Amino acid sequence: MMQAPGGPDEDRDGGFAHGGWAVPFTGERVLELTLEFDRGAGALLLGRKTYQEFAAAWPLADDPFVDVVNGLPKFVASRTLTGVGWRNCTLVRGRRRGGG
Repeated sequence: MMQAPGGPDEDRDGGFAHGGWAVPFTGERVLELTLEFDRGAGALLLGRKTYQEFAAAWPLADDPFVDVVNGLPKFVASRTLTGVGWRNCTLVRGRRRGGG
């Protein structure tokens, strides 16, 4: 499982107590490298929870990543969502193993 690096209460599922661990260690150089990496991406693959968090924030964000993230094709893997509304998103539906 990939843990959320943002706010300290961002992702506490499964009793994980260390959400937001990366933010205090993120300096200007890390942000530059992340932006460079993101500009080279062809698309984003998001799960339901990440999609819901990103779609609530990124379209309105004032951040150097906004144009990059909003412009990329985004594929959202979910068994429970019935649609996605964020620009350039495609819902990838799945089913549970065992025929569910």
